[in-house]
Amino acid sequence: MTPPVDPAGGRSGQPHPSGPPSTWQVLRRVVATLRRQPRWLAPFALAGLVVAAADWLRLTDPLPMYQTPALEKTLSVQYALFPAGTARTARTVDALVNLRLRYLFGAVALELAVLLAVAGAGYLTLARVLDTEHRTGAGLRYGVVLAGVQFLPAWLGPIDITVGNLLVGLVAIALFSLVAVRLYLVPGLVVAGRPVWTAVGESRRRSRGVGWTLFGLVVVFGLGSWAFALVPAVGGFLSTALVAPAQTVSIGVVLRRTGPLSAGR
Repeated sequence: MTPPVDPAGGRSGQPHPSGPPSTWQVLRRVVATLRRQPRWLAPFALAGLVVAAADWLRLTDPLPMYQTPALEKTLSVQYALFPAGTARTARTVDALVNLRLRYLFGAVALELAVLLAVAGAGYLTLARVLDTEHRTGAGLRYGVVLAGVQFLPAWLGPIDITVGNLLVGLVAIALFSLVAVRLYLVPGLVVAGRPVWTAVGESRRRSRGVGWTLFGLVVVFGLGSWAFALVPAVGGFLSTALVAPAQTVSIGVVLRRTGPLSAGR
């Protein structure tokens, strides 16, 4: 029997025999998939509204906040390991010290709303792209890892690494690129049911042979996320609603191209 066609590219569960795809081929597949499945844009569109609303509330309320450092850069790659946009503002935990209870509750609720919106959008979209059943454990793991690798650092304070030495800067870029490439497929594997460390190991194995393709995707999505975030007022929405779903679909495309995706335990 002929296996069903996977909407994210290729036949479901079957690696492609034609060799590793290029970055351009993956991007073309992403665009074609989202044109066929525009409803896959909806979760991140809703998450983008939450991100934009949070940006506005942080700017208008009296609690301390900081502008995303990348928005002041001439050029920046704002790549997120787990699909998410680039918010224009953020707030650290220091801003919550000695607050009255109602202000503390409101501030914490706002940050949690953004986290839940982005995590929910990523999990639901990846589950659709990969055609996997919803698993409570996988959803919880996805949210916890997302909070740990993306939201917690922002809550601890602005991260703005400036390297004056060219050689050190090149080494730092190379290390960042290597980590981003090797872990590119982790979100999809977590949604597919893998435990976190199993997903990390499998992502490393699957990324071999498609490293330059994944590096190109990191650059494209990182630049896109930063560029859209620059738009005043609605940058957080655009970055989340447009770049995050494209990155999500690309994860599904590459996973299908690198081997079978059987359900994890």
